[in-house]
Amino acid sequence: MIYIALTGLARHVIKELTAAKVRTVEIRSPNNFFALLGVQPGDRIFLTEASAPDIVPGTAGLIVAVRAIQIITHRTIQSSQDYYEEREAQAARAQLQLMGVGRVRRITNFEPGTPLMLDVDDVRYCDAR
Repeated sequence: MIYIALTGLARHVIKELTAAKVRTVEIRSPNNFFALLGVQPGDRIFLTEASAPDIVPGTAGLIVAVRAIQIITHRTIQSSQDYYEEREAQAARAQLQLMGVGRVRRITNFEPGTPLMLDVDDVRYCDAR
């Protein structure tokens, strides 16, 4: 099945999601942020700790269902007598529910400016590979 991929997630996030089955993550990476903009609650996506250029057929990860998405803006203000600086950064919060484990069959879209799309096989624990 074809999934949008979120890449480069920290190993502890993957482990916590595997243990807790539901977890809310905050995505700040531009590639992952823009990938989440095309996702709706109820959609399934693929998560992996591998970075996007390192994904090859056989890369393992998690298949998760998106339960909720929230786009947030962080505003930081710094000032002194001599200057005033204001910065904004956007992030996405996504509540994810573990659906299973997957393995990449092939990369279907890796074009700049579009989400990374992968053809992923469901991995059953009884499969010996």
